[in-house]
Amino acid sequence: MKEQKKQIKIMLAWTLAWVASLAFLTGAENSWDNIIFTQIGLIINLAIGIGMIIANKNLFKTYDELQKKIQFEAMAITLGLAVVVGLTYEVSFDFGVINSEPEFEYLVLFISFSYIASNIINSRRYR
Repeated sequence: MKEQKKQIKIMLAWTLAWVASLAFLTGAENSWDNIIFTQIGLIINLAIGIGMIIANKNLFKTYDELQKKIQFEAMAITLGLAVVVGLTYEVSFDFGVINSEPEFEYLVLFISFSYIASNIINSRRYR
């Protein structure tokens, strides 16, 4: 349990660093005149994102079988929903059902809420 708490803190630090680097990158995009700065920012953001993925993998190694099952099912549900809803969202624009072009940010929010909800539901189901 002590190792798991340590890995949670590491995962939190990587996640916050990635979110901060993404926010800085998107906020500063119009203030940089040189494309080199943007490219360096993108590479840094990508590297921090890879670090976050590795931290997540390391956190999973500390989970017991029930925690792994809950996470696996939440990820499976989230992936399925993201594909189905994301493609439906895109196709609905192509066919003129919605007027505004689909925004990726909305899909990311949907994925986040789906994952959180799936975790909560699965955790309650396996109590």
